[in-house]
Amino acid sequence: MKKPTKLERTTLTYIDGGLRSLGVARQEGPDNSKDSPGGPWEFVGLLPLFDPLRHDYAETIRRGLDLGVIVKYLNVKMITGDQLVIGNETGRRLGRVVSMYPSSSLLGDHKDTFVAALPVDKLTEKTDGFAGV
Repeated sequence: MKKPTKLERTTLTYIDGGLRSLGVARQEGPDNSKDSPGGPWEFVGLLPLFDPLRHDYAETIRRGLDLGVIVKYLNVKMITGDQLVIGNETGRRLGRVVSMYPSSSLLGDHKDTFVAALPVDKLTEKTDGFAGV
């Protein structure tokens, strides 16, 4: 396993704090026109962004369980467009999700041997959700 870069470590630190990361880069254009080819992009840094869960997520899940809309014995899945690490952190904060897989694993595009050994229906049963949908 490769050692994470400083950029990856910083991004993971932001995620652990419930923050998203926005990369910032700049490019100089020869004639200040958006259509000019410009020079190479230069990475400037990362901005942490606070994107909190809606205040009522946990309460909505609890009420759904109380009202029988969400049945306790069903294995509810989380589906998100977020990156895998963000999806896992969101699920952890909701107290619901333990492990998710990237949506690409449903299409057979995966390197994990555990995932590769499972047919899609079994993979869907084993996971708590899918990210990057």
